[in-house]
Amino acid sequence: MNFLSPIFVHKAQAQNVVERIGQMFNSSRGEGNASGRSRGGATRSQCSQIDGDNLIALVPQNNGGLTTQAYPQFWFYLPFDGDSQSPPAKFRLLDEQRRSVLTKPLPFSLPEKKGIVSISLPPTEKALLVGKKYYWYFNITCVNAQGLNTNISVNGWIQRVEPSSEIVKNLQQPGKQPQYIPYAENNIWYETVSQLAHTRTAYQQEWANLLSLFQLQEFANSPVYELQLKK
Repeated sequence: MNFLSPIFVHKAQAQNVVERIGQMFNSSRGEGNASGRSRGGATRSQCSQIDGDNLIALVPQNNGGLTTQAYPQFWFYLPFDGDSQSPPAKFRLLDEQRRSVLTKPLPFSLPEKKGIVSISLPPTEKALLVGKKYYWYFNITCVNAQGLNTNISVNGWIQRVEPSSEIVKNLQQPGKQPQYIPYAENNIWYETVSQLAHTRTAYQQEWANLLSLFQLQEFANSPVYELQLKK
């Protein structure tokens, strides 16, 4: 007979999931030919707006991961804020033949404060196809002390897969367990991050654990921003 309470079982399961997320992050398995870094290379001396931190993509160390979504969310840490005069950030998406998937690079406005941000592919663009791998590039132009533009960028890969029966079952029974858990248990990186970000108030420790993989735990209680397309 199992005398464990549901609360204890949930905590134990969550702990196992935290370990699984760490395993996904530390994966050294080669995927595709993505050569980008999860940290963009800009420093205080290059851009007057930057406080010494780097642009960071919230991706595993192999620069990418899986999604079940036709229009997934991408997550980043922006090291500086913007205003109405700031140049837009630009997002590009290429297929396996390195052809552009988007009609044109997507321009996004920067938030008023630095922190964790997301980018959503607009439904007006082509949906990601199941079984296909894509390469993304995120670029921000900042202005240095001499008034010249300096670019910082990160890039990686994403592959869409069919959701497992476990994930589908969980989505059909909302409230049974945190929805980030089946995604993490099935190695679906992008939805794991998105679910934790959207439910970070309820699962503060799990969100903080994820951010700690990027040395960003100081932002665990900070707002997150969805970047808006710049008109």
